[in-house]
Amino acid sequence: MKSKKIIGLVVLMSLSIGTCANAAVSKDSQLKTSQTTSAGVQLTSSFTDNKAMASQYLTRDSFYDLNDKSVNRLISEHFQIIWGNNDKTGTVNASFVRGNLENLENIRAFYVNEMGLDDTSVGNNGGHYKTNLYIANTGLSKITDDWAYMSVDDGGFAFLVTDPGAMRVDPPSWVLPHEYAHAITKHQNGVVSAPWYETVANWFRDQYLGSDYYKYGSNVYGPESDFFRPIVLNSNYYFPHMKNYYDAWPFLLYVTENPDKMSGLGLQLMKNMLHDTQDQTMFKKLERLSGASVKDMLGGYARRMVTFDFKRQSSYIEEFNIMMAEDRANYNKVYTTLESDNNGWYKVPDSRTPQQGGYNIIPLNIDLNNKQVVVNFSGDKSVPGADWRASIVAKTKNGTTRYSTMWNNGTNTLNLQGDEEKVYLVVCATPNEMLDLTSFDENFNGIKYPYKVQISTNNSGEPTVQKTNIALNAKASSSFCSEWEKISALNDGFDPSNSNDRNHDVYGNWPQTGTQWAQYDFDKQYTISQCDIYWFKDGGGIDVPKSYQIKYWNGKKWVTVNNPLGLGVATNKYNITTFTPIATKSIRIETVSNGSASTGILEWKVFNK
Repeated sequence: MKSKKIIGLVVLMSLSIGTCANAAVSKDSQLKTSQTTSAGVQLTSSFTDNKAMASQYLTRDSFYDLNDKSVNRLISEHFQIIWGNNDKTGTVNASFVRGNLENLENIRAFYVNEMGLDDTSVGNNGGHYKTNLYIANTGLSKITDDWAYMSVDDGGFAFLVTDPGAMRVDPPSWVLPHEYAHAITKHQNGVVSAPWYETVANWFRDQYLGSDYYKYGSNVYGPESDFFRPIVLNSNYYFPHMKNYYDAWPFLLYVTENPDKMSGLGLQLMKNMLHDTQDQTMFKKLERLSGASVKDMLGGYARRMVTFDFKRQSSYIEEFNIMMAEDRANYNKVYTTLESDNNGWYKVPDSRTPQQGGYNIIPLNIDLNNKQVVVNFSGDKSVPGADWRASIVAKTKNGTTRYSTMWNNGTNTLNLQGDEEKVYLVVCATPNEMLDLTSFDENFNGIKYPYKVQISTNNSGEPTVQKTNIALNAKASSSFCSEWEKISALNDGFDPSNSNDRNHDVYGNWPQTGTQWAQYDFDKQYTISQCDIYWFKDGGGIDVPKSYQIKYWNGKKWVTVNNPLGLGVATNKYNITTFTPIATKSIRIETVSNGSASTGILEWKVFNK
């Protein structure tokens, strides 16, 4: 995923023209004499003596006379690139400009010819003209230098300004499809309010990246995809918000791909939205133009974010896995752990309570050998206009995803088929009124919509209440940890695929033998009745233990739990041990090594009663 920063936002005619992409450019060869490229780029020996090609698209410039010798020009069929004689980067030459004209033609061909959007060639007084791009930081005194932006000239034409660093030729820059998307949006002549224009521009770019128009010369780079970390890591926030507005486009992806076959959704709805002149919030506009419920759109979008169940799912999952491996703390940003309330109910923590359009993904710690998942949902109706869309989501071992129906109150179920790898509950806040909230204040919070749930499984008519893995919030310690291993691996939320899964951090105490211990300390007292342990065995110095005990701190000393059932040492699976419930703030595993081998653990889960 490309790194991003917001530089030089300019607002004109309700359209933001900043970008948030970053790119690099390598030095091209020296200037070349007159020739025509395969992209229809006209090069001349004198940059200031450019003539319009045999095309209906004429050349114009609102800032510099076409005969002004202080600027340089190169043209293609639909574009003109203008730059000065004081390039501060030393990268701008004919080869560089020619490559960018070719890339712009490919971007335009996708947006206009493939997607069917209106061209950027028509201004206030008719006629067809090339779209201008001015290269910043090359000595153009009449142009404001910045990283990248779109604006509109006095003839009503969109033009682009980009720094050479934003104009990588091969692979093509990710900045240009974003900025040209602003130009396309402007020329649809609808109203796209702030800050949705940035969301829409990144949606456009991702559509382009997913096509074979994302190419340079014979090198085809598509289908590729962008990613949306700020949404995934701030999923409970409303959108578009300062934390996520550039990357809130997965909602528009859902609208475009329409994977749930909702009436009125699809690419045509996006085109209608871009032409629509009513000044409404995006949610109201899409609901009015489609005739579909925006609550159901939001609920459908939210539940597909569990496995990124869209056309380019594999690309999104690859980026997600990279993000999760970078920082252990991301687990608790992506997934929500509910808090015990009373009478078997679990409530969403205040810090994770969803705002409008925000959602929670809640991993369910259930026995997948059962036949059915049962969820009883109760939203807090004391919040005016509160509503939700909830769905049970099952991820299967072969990578497919199954969904329950969406609902907002009472009980719903999902039948299990025996091939599930993980089951989640997804809750999206869908209030009756989607407010036009402040979006440029990073610390602003929208209205929160609390809820609580009861979760059980059903196999023979006797449901069993879900238990919560409280280890995720514990402080881990041990008698010894090998310097190349990590004690934090005990409770990082990673479910191994086998007992020698080194795709993630592990805990091991090599070269120690004999009795060793690993321990969790909690910030408050919990009632605990179950531990699940996934043993680490590397075929070398780490083996499963000969035996072990589970102990807890009773306020004075460590005491072995009563009536433990399990205490298994099997590999390639979680070893489940249940015991008489204990009330404690600290729990530990004491292992006895198997001969000369040391012991290790990939994941240790602890469940409260």
